[in-house]
This record gives sequence, structure tokens and C-alpha cells, in this order.
Amino acid sequence: MIVGIDNGLDGGICAIAKFDGSLIAKTAMPTKWVHKKREVDTIKIKEWLLDFNTPFLIAVEEPLAHAKSSQAVRSMALSFGKIIGMAETNQYDVLRVSVHKWQKSMLGYRPKGKTKETALSVAESIAPEESWLKNKRCRRPHDGMVDAFLIARYVWGLKNIEKSL
Repeated sequence: MIVGIDNGLDGGICAIAKFDGSLIAKTAMPTKWVHKKREVDTIKIKEWLLDFNTPFLIAVEEPLAHAKSSQAVRSMALSFGKIIGMAETNQYDVLRVSVHKWQKSMLGYRPKGKTKETALSVAESIAPEESWLKNKRCRRPHDGMVDAFLIARYVWGLKNIEKSL
């Protein structure tokens, strides 16, 4: 199993089968409140992973060095650090994935400002039967789950994936 993680607070987690890349499960990033700020809940992530009772590789998106605000950079770095820390202390196999590499491979050329729309279109073409809504009340697809799915599919497509598993 390959688990793609879009590590933002509004990110997502998606598990796919390593033999055919089919979607197994997905969820929005679990978070919790700590000192009036939201943080990634790594205990919930670990519980979600252990429910599958199968070996897995975690493919986590590395944070960018620059963002719209210093708060966004801090948040992404903290989320990434917590996820990597949880994975390392549990001795999970982890692959760090560059945003630029997975997007270039999975999305190809896209007009500036159209990354989210392109990602959704690609995810829908790979898994047309899948709903990308967070829950039944939502109207808009969940970008984090879409990205997590595409990160997992990017890793699945790498030629040397079997060596990592």
C-alpha cells in the first residue's frame, strides 16, 4: 500500500494499492487545537494507518521554502515535522516528495493559477467513480484529498518503487 500525504492543515491522506494504483481509502487531514492554533493530529494519522493492517510506504509532500505568509511557512513546516517524526519513531518507510516534481509529472502543463482545477481533473480521469467531497454536506471537492491521491499515484508510477517497499 502507498499512502500519499498532502501535509497541510487542510491537506489529506490517501491510500492506494501498490499493485494497481487503485484507491483504497482517503480522509481529510485530522487536526487538533493546541494553544488556540490548529495542528496536525499525528495520533489520528497513526490510528488511520494501522486500521489497514498491511505494510505501507508513506509518501509525504515536502513543504515549500516560500509561501504567501510566514505563518503558512511555519504551519507547513510544523505539520511536515510532526508527520515525519511520527513516521520515524514508528519505523515506517517514508519517501519525501517534492511539490514541483509530483505536480510536473502528474499535472503537466497548466495555466498559471489553475493547479487545483487541473489536479481535480486528473484525479477524476484516474478514478472517475470517486467523490472528492470531504463529506456529504460539502459542495466543493477537497483539494487535500485530491493532492494526496495524486502524490500516491506519482510514487506508484516511479520505476524504482518496488525497491522502497
